[in-house]
Amino acid sequence: MNRSYRVYSLSDRQKARSIEKEIAKVDGVQGIEISDDLKEMSIRMETGKTTAVMERVVNICNRISYGCEVKYKFT
Repeated sequence: MNRSYRVYSLSDRQKARSIEKEIAKVDGVQGIEISDDLKEMSIRMETGKTTAVMERVVNICNRISYGCEVKYKFT
């Protein structure tokens, strides 16, 4: 399952790379990419693990880039 999220208050590309590396290690994540403009995140994850994965994603983003928020992007 592939989902897109809006990213707010992500300050720089180095922090985005750190976030991508940590999220890639989360159980259930098959792929992660943050856009070059740091405003969109695409996560490919196993079906049925969305809630558990996103709890970790939110914590990782906030820990690495204080104030960073992730919200589901309705398409």
